[in-house]
Amino acid sequence: MGGEKVRVGVIGCGGIAASHVSGYLKSGMAEITALADSRVERAKALAERFSLKHASVYENYEDLLKDRSVDAVSICTPHHLHAEITIKAAEHFKHVLCEKPIAISLKQADEMISACRKNGVKLAIVFQNRFSQDVQRVKREFENGDFGIPIYGEAVVKWYREDKTYYHADEVAKSWRGKWATEGGGALINQTIHLVDLLQWIMGPVEYLYGIYDTRMHSIETEDIAVSILRFKSGAIGYILGSVDLRPQEDWVAIYGSRKSVIIGSDKRVAREWSEESGTVVSKESVGERMETVTPFLGHDETVRDFIESILKDRPPAVPGEEARKSLEIVLAIYRAHRTGSKVALPLVE
Repeated sequence: MGGEKVRVGVIGCGGIAASHVSGYLKSGMAEITALADSRVERAKALAERFSLKHASVYENYEDLLKDRSVDAVSICTPHHLHAEITIKAAEHFKHVLCEKPIAISLKQADEMISACRKNGVKLAIVFQNRFSQDVQRVKREFENGDFGIPIYGEAVVKWYREDKTYYHADEVAKSWRGKWATEGGGALINQTIHLVDLLQWIMGPVEYLYGIYDTRMHSIETEDIAVSILRFKSGAIGYILGSVDLRPQEDWVAIYGSRKSVIIGSDKRVAREWSEESGTVVSKESVGERMETVTPFLGHDETVRDFIESILKDRPPAVPGEEARKSLEIVLAIYRAHRTGSKVALPLVE
């Protein structure tokens, strides 16, 4: 480790990379020493935007991994590159913070986890919504039994993405978005996986599920709408809806128990809450208004800080690879359920 601060390289300098860079700089515990992007002009632009005058800029990420001034990396690339880059980073003894999803197959995810464990480096995955204080409170209360008998849980993402400006915005987007081999899926693995993660994190493991998906509005290979019915190991029933076809936009996670229920809105705060103890429903604000704004909790600052602290304090990150694997498994099980037309049990065997 070089000095008191963790020295970080960012691989992939598209839109989300700025949130990583900002988070590192705000933490006061890290410095950006290198940037890499196959379109090197994007790396240069990111360096200029944040006045990273001393950061090295690379076109090839492997050159960044060889840079001895880098202790850790953020991986902000298309999904299919996550595994390859993570494994190589681990082999160069770099700690890894990788954007979601962890990978596009369980085999890839397992290889990433194994490589980081073997080489003694941290592997953290970006599921920033877990850092919301309201989400963490609901998680604690559920684990403490405050919800009583688990009955039902749902994760709903009704979003809209324009075909031309999202999937076909430019050559980079066209090269990987909406393709099974590169994005690994569509609305489920990209947008909905955040709320799938919260649903399973709070309610626990899934025993089996059914699923169906379709492509209704976009000229892509992958799904733009999907629905799943689940049975949790607790006995509770669940529901997942993920789409990039729908307007007005709204999203939420809802957890229902015999003694307590909550709806977590798009800002990842509890929007509506009922408890047996009070006997009343408490609405923090107008739920409809809050949901339709679709202002998701952007916890990259908290995610990055946790990652850096996990390195400095030598502790596991809040969302290690093993945790991120769970939501990927559910998404892949839904895809399989549709393709086979049958119930799919978990754990999933590839």
